[in-house]
Amino acid sequence: MAFNVKTFYIRATTALVFAALLLGCVWYSYPSFFLFFGIIGAIGLFEFCKISKKLEAQPSYYAVLLLHIFTTFTVLFYTWYPNNMVASTFFVQIFFLLFFSLFIVELFKEKAHLSSLAYTALAWLYTSLPCALLLLMGVDAHYNFVPHKILGMIFFVWINDTGAYLVGSFIGKHKLFARISPNKTWEGTLGGIAFCIGLSYVVYLLFPQLAYKHWLMVSLIVAVMGTLGDLVESMLKRLAGVKDSGSLMPGHGGVLDRFDSLFFASPFVYVYFSWMGVL
Repeated sequence: MAFNVKTFYIRATTALVFAALLLGCVWYSYPSFFLFFGIIGAIGLFEFCKISKKLEAQPSYYAVLLLHIFTTFTVLFYTWYPNNMVASTFFVQIFFLLFFSLFIVELFKEKAHLSSLAYTALAWLYTSLPCALLLLMGVDAHYNFVPHKILGMIFFVWINDTGAYLVGSFIGKHKLFARISPNKTWEGTLGGIAFCIGLSYVVYLLFPQLAYKHWLMVSLIVAVMGTLGDLVESMLKRLAGVKDSGSLMPGHGGVLDRFDSLFFASPFVYVYFSWMGVL
């Protein structure tokens, strides 16, 4: 395939703007961090629902969007007023009521389908929940804004993608999951993991607030689960018969195309931080 200067320019410009916006919002303040992932989550939900319709399901975007808004603002309230357990408990209880109200939504549809209800719930689980966990990981035990954990995860996602691409391009021969993603190889996957582990000490030097042993584990978790997350999103797109989840970022696809690895890895990193007592 001939090198296309115009395509390269569009992809490079989009990547630089996207990276600057992402890093700037995460680093600047908790409100900008909250707003960014609140919007990203809402767009991701829209893309997931669009893909679901290709699979002959009819998820309720507005219902799951309401759940997403309520989830993110519950996290915001919890991080700003951590000692108000009565209100926090109330928010959680209302969330469960809203979640079960999805069944009621199906009652008012002309053609109710269990698959539509399942995809509505799955949209929240796949997109909104990871955003909420990222927002929770953005504060420390005293509920002060600490962006280093999120920035470290983002760097590991980029390092993994870069390492997998470079190693796979040069020596990749054995397909990792040919029926889902024919371009991924075992060599590239292992190369991405090696890059993450090898550069984990650099991330530690950038963000020494977290002990090196934790960054080492996070690098491994993000590399492995991020790769699986990319495969899961490729599976969804292949089932739906679409190339990209959206067109928000020219040359790069949609939100789910760019955040699939981070979203999929975030629950596993959150659980690790919780077990290690470093949330």
